[in-house]
Amino acid sequence: MIDPKQFYRKMDRMLARIASDGDQGAPLPQILDDLVASFGHELRFDHGHLYRELFGVWELLHATSSPTLFPARLTAEDPAVQMLEQHGSFVWENPWEIPAWFKATVPGHEHFVGFLLDGPPGQRYIMLFTLGDDWNRDEVAFCLNGARFALNYRLKSDAANSEMATAAAIQRSLLPSRSPDFSGWDISARTEAAEAVGGDLYDFIDLEPELLGLAIGDASGHGLPAALLVRDTLMGIRMGVGINMKMIYTMKKLNRELNRTTFSTRFVSVFYGELDRRGGLLYANAGHTSGLVLGKNSELYLDPTGPIMGPLPDIPLERGYAHIPEGSILALCTDGITERVYPDGTPFDTVGLAALIQKYRDRSASEIVWQVFNHVHKLEHESDMLEDDMTLMILKHLGKKGT
Repeated sequence: MIDPKQFYRKMDRMLARIASDGDQGAPLPQILDDLVASFGHELRFDHGHLYRELFGVWELLHATSSPTLFPARLTAEDPAVQMLEQHGSFVWENPWEIPAWFKATVPGHEHFVGFLLDGPPGQRYIMLFTLGDDWNRDEVAFCLNGARFALNYRLKSDAANSEMATAAAIQRSLLPSRSPDFSGWDISARTEAAEAVGGDLYDFIDLEPELLGLAIGDASGHGLPAALLVRDTLMGIRMGVGINMKMIYTMKKLNRELNRTTFSTRFVSVFYGELDRRGGLLYANAGHTSGLVLGKNSELYLDPTGPIMGPLPDIPLERGYAHIPEGSILALCTDGITERVYPDGTPFDTVGLAALIQKYRDRSASEIVWQVFNHVHKLEHESDMLEDDMTLMILKHLGKKGT
């Protein structure tokens, strides 16, 4: 029997070659060719045929030899297809199992083998091979089942990577590429996802020369569902808000839409505010982490004015007002920053964030953001089982000296 270690070495080399050919790896026709070239002679299988399921019919996509030996099309009712649907892989060696088309169209061969690749929707394939003289069932099954499991993993992994890439692209397209120029203010923001794609959101919206919209939120989950929820939330805010006291109406309408189009277990917390150059801030906080207004000797917490958005069709939500005097700092964050703990178990919390910002209050906004992230990276999350996305916005009111 073929040495298992030798087989896995050859399989690893083959899959490494496949994976190195471009970002998505080599196509399945090349994999079929590599299987026959790498293992066919030794294990006595040949004439590889690759089929893809299209609208319930299996169409021949590629063959390793010409002319092809197997049919150009197999139906879902074909006995060979049904065997693979039932078993995943199969060796046709008993006369009563071998389809009539094989006996009629594949001269010089008595047996064949195949396996089903069951990838994501729209990506189901069959590979079939003829078996030559002196083939060994255990060796062939060992090789091709190993290939089948590896390729099934590859198909699903590629699909997952593609989904994550799509989600990451969606998220990158939505979040601001730089901080806004708002006369009299030093503004900086930063976000980090716990995974490839997270659920945090933030935005700066130019409402008029003297008024800047601010949004920050935390959507439940990660990956593509969270990216889509972030998209819906940001688009709803951008399209709905204005300078005519519309924030409550917009956020309540957005909540109804999120409730209608998402599962009840999915939600988003949102802080939205409208900041004028003189420091006036009108805001609504839908279940989000409290904002901070930090003077040299004062601290004001902008607590929630309503519940999180999504689970309920209608939510009570009120406006709040705060003033950020010259020399003061407005800080908005997500709970991935505040839900941290020190080694002794003491929570970092919003109080810890306020103290840390006060320590560096004379630095630039970007330096404060850097110092906060540097600090929290050294702490653990409240839960031992998960990390969380982190987002922080710092807005320093410089007043006339910053114009």
